[in-house]
Amino acid sequence: MCGFVGFSDADGGRAPAPDTARRMLAAVAHRGPDGSSWCHHRGVTFAHCALTFVDPDRARQPLRSAGGATVLVLNGEIYNHAELRRELRAEGVRLRTGSDTEVLVELYERRGMAVLERLRGMYAFALHDARTATTVLARDPMGKKPLYYTRVPDGLAFASELTALLRHPGTPRTPDPAALARYLTLQAFCAPGSAVAGVHKVRPGHYVTFSGGALTEVEFWRPRLDPGPRVPLRQAAARFEELFRAAVARRVRSTERRLGVLLSGGLDSSAVAAVAQQLSPGRPVPTFSAGFADRDFDESGHARAVARHLGTEHHTVRITGRDLADVVEAEYAAADEPLADPSLLPTRIVCRAARQQVRGVLSGDGADELLLGYRYFQAERAIETLLRLMPTHRLESLLRALVRALPARSGNLPLSAALRLLARGLRAAPEHRFYLSTAPFQPGELTALLHPDARAAALSGPGPFAEISRLLDGQDGLTGVQRSQLAVFAHFLRDVILTKTDRGGMRGALEVRSPFLDLDLVEYVNSLPTALKLRRLTGKHLLRRVAADWLPKDIVHRTKLGFRAPLAALLREELRPLLLDTLAPSALRRDGLFDAQAVRRLTDDHLRGGHDTSRKLWALLAYQLWYRNLTSSSPAHLALPEETHRAP
Repeated sequence: MCGFVGFSDADGGRAPAPDTARRMLAAVAHRGPDGSSWCHHRGVTFAHCALTFVDPDRARQPLRSAGGATVLVLNGEIYNHAELRRELRAEGVRLRTGSDTEVLVELYERRGMAVLERLRGMYAFALHDARTATTVLARDPMGKKPLYYTRVPDGLAFASELTALLRHPGTPRTPDPAALARYLTLQAFCAPGSAVAGVHKVRPGHYVTFSGGALTEVEFWRPRLDPGPRVPLRQAAARFEELFRAAVARRVRSTERRLGVLLSGGLDSSAVAAVAQQLSPGRPVPTFSAGFADRDFDESGHARAVARHLGTEHHTVRITGRDLADVVEAEYAAADEPLADPSLLPTRIVCRAARQQVRGVLSGDGADELLLGYRYFQAERAIETLLRLMPTHRLESLLRALVRALPARSGNLPLSAALRLLARGLRAAPEHRFYLSTAPFQPGELTALLHPDARAAALSGPGPFAEISRLLDGQDGLTGVQRSQLAVFAHFLRDVILTKTDRGGMRGALEVRSPFLDLDLVEYVNSLPTALKLRRLTGKHLLRRVAADWLPKDIVHRTKLGFRAPLAALLREELRPLLLDTLAPSALRRDGLFDAQAVRRLTDDHLRGGHDTSRKLWALLAYQLWYRNLTSSSPAHLALPEETHRAP
């Protein structure tokens, strides 16, 4: 794990290039506390800061190939680097280090971009090939590691984080109103766009080349649901278990450093912890969970039960409202980009505690998207069935009646709220329904929310579902559940969940590895029929079957709670002063992005207890904190959080 920056540099690495590289790298120093370095390579300057897991003494980056033609910087880890190393040695290549970065650069010189077909890991990398005067930026198929770029007067600038890229004097600094409109629906600034006009993110599963002043984007992988012949359940379960065990083993055995597990107490992370502990006989694996005073959000009891069953070294991190507010007040103004997922707050706190024990952890991310674990997928299956029996308006009436009949409650995703949200998207296409049912703001609400000066620009860009349409193009004949699954994969997994995970861990130099997102496992599960994943109205059927031999029965069969923060109470209590100050009408009128009266109505309604508008307010608060920092700071002096964890 690490952070890197780079830019075209026609002056050959002379001043001011070193100062620019140092300023940019300082913005991502939290990603790599083990040392930093920079170099100039035939028209491109690179800088890198390291969090080492493989060959820490000799693997300093930027790393130059043995022949000198290519320089490469890598953020992430290639889990199958040992296998690839053996192939290179069989071809007579003499390697100088034990690092995965050297394996990657030497393979690139021999295979070109076909090397991407062989990589198994999480990565974003940048390289410059002097043989063709080409700069390449690449990102792994799942999008686990971020990578931003922009055109600058000399050519191209790029960085692991937007905050670093903004320290290059040529980077544009104007917020993108159209991207803001999409954020208010999708909860994140989704690739290939960003929060800043003219700044882009490399799409997951893509690489971008820059040569002769021209940018070219190439897709090398996209998720496809292509079920083959029917597979017997026992055979599918055996193959799934084999691939899942291999995925955990790849992540554990690719480094000699001790890894922990983020253990929520749910099925996914518990299964990861079970296999990780089996791979570490006689040495308890450190596990970490969050504990809340509010029982509607607390899973720590389940996590402790799993830890006792498996024999792990368990740590419960107790989290108060004040702890959550402290993260917002200390870090959100300087966030890389706004993210409207409040579960980032407890994720950040648990990761910070884990970093005191280990420098890397495993997580259960990806299982719900891969194996149809969300309640939403169960609802989508029910909708498919019910719409065959009754017209849409009848189903809407039925849902409204169910909502009225259920008791009101303010806990973590109560059934009445889930049904109410579902009804909002009922008339939409299946691939849009998840986002419309969970959006902080519906697209139709934006006209009243946005300030007249920003409205036209915000609503003139492509709609929020353009990338989903691109992903579904050519995948005909999919069911509603399958279309919704790919849509959830497109943005919610890649741009929300994985952004949260990366930011929550790497803010304090903690690497988070996700076995369920191993490419071999993903491709196998995507080749299976839906019935092996969603059995009647129960998701993750294959995983439940396999994990039954590892975990307590109640953990295998319990309903998913979800990892969330008590946001409604937080905004009414600990964050109330910050909310009122940041969303004050005078400040909003000065900024000219949001209609001050529309926001004031949302704020008053929530604080007085009329309606829970916390998700809307949270999206606005996260954005406004970031926006104020952007517009009040110079490129060289953007405010940054002070905390950087170093040892162990």
